[in-house]
Amino acid sequence: MRLFKRGRIWYSQFYDAAGARIQRSTRCHDKKAAETLARNWEREAADPDYARAAKATLSDAIGLLLVDCEELVRAGKRSPETLSFYKTKAGHLIRLLETSSSGQYVPLSLTALRARDADNYVSERRREGVSENTISKELVALRAALKRARRAGLWRGDPAEVCPIGFAPEYKPRTRWLTQHELQLLLAELTADRAARVAFIVATSACWRETERARCEDVDLDAGRVRIRGTKRPGRRRLVPLVSPEQRTLAAYAMRYAEGSQGALFRPWSNARRDLREACQRADIDPCSPNDLRRTFATWLHAAGATPDLLAPLMGHSDTRMVERVYGRLSVSDLARRLGGAIGLTDCSTIAADYVAEAGFAGPDESAESATSLETSGVVVPRGGIEPPTRGFSVHCSTN
Repeated sequence: MRLFKRGRIWYSQFYDAAGARIQRSTRCHDKKAAETLARNWEREAADPDYARAAKATLSDAIGLLLVDCEELVRAGKRSPETLSFYKTKAGHLIRLLETSSSGQYVPLSLTALRARDADNYVSERRREGVSENTISKELVALRAALKRARRAGLWRGDPAEVCPIGFAPEYKPRTRWLTQHELQLLLAELTADRAARVAFIVATSACWRETERARCEDVDLDAGRVRIRGTKRPGRRRLVPLVSPEQRTLAAYAMRYAEGSQGALFRPWSNARRDLREACQRADIDPCSPNDLRRTFATWLHAAGATPDLLAPLMGHSDTRMVERVYGRLSVSDLARRLGGAIGLTDCSTIAADYVAEAGFAGPDESAESATSLETSGVVVPRGGIEPPTRGFSVHCSTN
């Protein structure tokens, strides 16, 4: 590389990878500044990968992440929800890091990306009132994009030097699940097909995407099992046995009132979270989400004695950690009842009465003794004849 001056401007001469001589004006008056610029040009000309890295932007890195995720979705190794997750989080990254105050797109070079950019992003999202958990997920997307860029040779930095150190808000899993009485009240506020879908989730642990993929032939009431068409990972494609009375009753209810067409078990349901929240409000119970219905499945079976190692494969988990942390928690009354049995307590009438009342069997005028007799008599699902249009889940199940 050679520098020479013409008037007040410094020029440079260097050679590319093929040996061709290149001459360019640095437009610099200062020799050191001109030398720095010229050496960078020389390196780009000699190393194409370095040239690509010098021009790469944050959008390029995000593009690599989305393309990779799309390929994994087509290969069946990721779910469409994962791709949607990354698209949503990437949108916020581009909005705040590559958009000017006037709304113009201003690409952010990866070579210029610094820790302060990530810190400023976190501060701005906090000002927007976003939860720490949401910000953490967006940083996960940023870290994943930078890893793809580094692997592709577009970036030579370290994601750990850019993303905030130890940014991991305390995870507070939801604990909402429905008692049997609450489920009856909720089903009574839904249309037949939507009530059937809710019953299907509680009976099988299917997540929302899995209910959208459910087919009529997936449910075999005679054999007592349901095929779940999971997509998130191979373990989510599973057969769930219908063992408990609640499972069998709810599965029969789902098959009876589902209104899907062309082989689909259920009709489309576009805004389930809002509709469930409004139905809960009409039923005068605490709000619940689709995932709370899945938690209900695990809670009921756990209270009946199923251990986490049995619940995990039923829910499509690879191990018991999620069941133990999120899905398999017991209520205080269930803990007391099982603890009483573990320590050999013979008189558990009070514990049993609390449990039955919590499940919704004991009315306001019933005594503890009458509530206990309901439980000990084996009545698991109330047989009040509630059917659409009032839509409870008490149906006559002939699955001998």
